[in-house]
Amino acid sequence: MKTNQRDRVLKWLRTKGELTTYQAVTELGIMSLPRRIMELKRAGHDIETIYRTSSTGARYGVYRLATH
Repeated sequence: MKTNQRDRVLKWLRTKGELTTYQAVTELGIMSLPRRIMELKRAGHDIETIYRTSSTGARYGVYRLATH
């Protein structure tokens, strides 16, 4: 199942560009996105985290494939 989750995360990043934890839970049914991101990084994928602040002041991370 974890491999399937990694595949879904990678496909999302390749097709839609960015992924938040909220999107991972609601759209992909993945509860532990940071763990899947770590696994993908260990597998050699260059994924970066961008931190943003919501209109309410909450800080959250957005994952995307690095474009060097």
